Amino acid sequence: MSFRTANLLWLLALVPFAFLLLFTRERLRKRIARRFASEHLRGVANPARVLRPWLLTLALLGAILALAGPYRGFVDVPLLAREANRVLIIDVSNSMAATDVGTSRLSAAKAIAKRLAEAQQGRVALIVFEASADVVSPLTSDSEAVIALLDTLQPGEVGMPGSDVGSAITAGMRLIEADPLRNADIVLISDGEDQGAHADEAISRAKSRGIIVSTILIGSAAGASIPTSNGPLRDSRGEVVTTYARDETLREIATATNGRMLTNPFAEHALDPLLANARPRGINITHARIPIDRYQWPLALAFFLLLGGSLANRGAE
Repeated sequence: MSFRTANLLWLLALVPFAFLLLFTRERLRKRIARRFASEHLRGVANPARVLRPWLLTLALLGAILALAGPYRGFVDVPLLAREANRVLIIDVSNSMAATDVGTSRLSAAKAIAKRLAEAQQGRVALIVFEASADVVSPLTSDSEAVIALLDTLQPGEVGMPGSDVGSAITAGMRLIEADPLRNADIVLISDGEDQGAHADEAISRAKSRGIIVSTILIGSAAGASIPTSNGPLRDSRGEVVTTYARDETLREIATATNGRMLTNPFAEHALDPLLANARPRGINITHARIPIDRYQWPLALAFFLLLGGSLANRGAE
């Protein structure tokens, strides 16, 4: 017999004190009763009443054992896991406002993410990132809600300027690892700019857990300025800031994790490799060993002992 929360067994140390309290109280009751009236004049004599401290003490013992969660033996439970769960990660840093792809990079990224979400037959999650990552939606089968959330995204959504690809991937893996089935891949959409220092760590973690990370590069190598409400973004010297699409980090991530890298996949069938992965390829059946709870035994014993203690109290009023 084992216990789920064995640390609660220290409460058993209170059982002797509880018995001493109950036993002393019963003796005190008898002493007071004899002082003022004959026991027979107070009600029906009950010989079993002497057992009441023992019954209540054993009931307390059973309750503590039940509270500690005893279990014995295991049962194998099959877990059905679809292979089509996906985490979408979108770069919403200010550089994604550049319009070197006919529209803003973020608008193009959102259109691509919508196609991926619509095709997803399993669950889908959405994460956005700048210098840190923010979970917009956990894994959900409601792809329409994710698509609606995509429409609301704007550059600077997170409020922490910069771009840390590694932190974004790590946030995606946390979502996957928090799910008991842990079956999902990651699709990261970005212009490739990375000012963080966590990419290598994220790649190593994804490889060790067998998580495939595919990447989509949005933008051009020629670069573009970053529009703001006051005109193009300028640096501290007054020079116009130019942002360039960089594929080095995204290519490294996809290659290391057995994912795919796509660049500006705006053509009709350019997304087909990732859309194909959105369809379930079957169902994984795994087995989990679940311990068989036995708390019912001491709990039932405690109940009947408590009932017996109540019946033994007859004649004490």
